[in-house]
Amino acid sequence: MDKPAGARVVPGGEIALDGNDLAGLMRAVLEKGKAFRFEARGASMHPVIRDGDIVTVRPLAGGGTRTGDVVAFVHPATGGVRIHRVVGAVEAGYLLKGDNALCEDGAVARDALLGRVARIEREGRTVLLGPALRSSLLARLSRTAWFTRLARRLRRTFGRSDRRA
Repeated sequence: MDKPAGARVVPGGEIALDGNDLAGLMRAVLEKGKAFRFEARGASMHPVIRDGDIVTVRPLAGGGTRTGDVVAFVHPATGGVRIHRVVGAVEAGYLLKGDNALCEDGAVARDALLGRVARIEREGRTVLLGPALRSSLLARLSRTAWFTRLARRLRRTFGRSDRRA
């Protein structure tokens, strides 16, 4: 099997794609109406999505996107794939922000959205995204820098809740 340009084989025989290549492959799969699974990297959506979680993205439904939805999108500055929460809508598109990020991504055009996160797997278990009302509230709160700083301070003070004795 030929590997895509910019791809490299990692231990276990998996193919690791760079940002632009991942975005192109994800868009092609989602446009065919199929779900796309991949391993998330980074901490911008912590604690909902953690580094190493397996994320399933489904195509956007015809109804569009709502505040609180967690979506995959092509970042306008880097061309790479990011997963962030919709925190608002503007004429130019959507305002997106990572739950653990201090700043919004700015206005992201509708055509930059790839799909909606439908499932998160961590250590073989499904992680729930939560009800729409809670997601919407979290999206609104995460737009404030004080909330993000408070969440970070609480995590540092009390540690991660998934630690086992």
